[in-house]
Amino acid sequence: MRLLLDTHFAFWWQTGDPRVTEEVRSVVEAADEVFVSSVSLWELTIKAGLGKVRIDLSAFAEQVESMGFTWLPIDNAHILKLAVLPTFDDHRDPFDRLLIAQSMSEPLILLTVDGKLARYGSTVRVI
Repeated sequence: MRLLLDTHFAFWWQTGDPRVTEEVRSVVEAADEVFVSSVSLWELTIKAGLGKVRIDLSAFAEQVESMGFTWLPIDNAHILKLAVLPTFDDHRDPFDRLLIAQSMSEPLILLTVDGKLARYGSTVRVI
């Protein structure tokens, strides 16, 4: 199985947050490959600028690979997939939508805590 971590999980994994449960840890450790999207770095940069999270962005960027994960860049195919994704009134988060588009394009299983993303289909796993 190939995984794409939602921004929350990538951030929590790096910071040792207890919200990374044993179930999450087992799924990640059993995966063939685990990706963190450049979308997550972008999202964390914006949230840090707004004061919503405290993070050393350079350390996060460096630690992704040392944690055994692979960076997933944003490609044109991802953006074109994003263009045809349905929009839901109760969920318009552009970062989540681009992660979903990436998971569908690659394909990868997007591991997330956001139950609203499950409606996008089989490439989303809410845990």
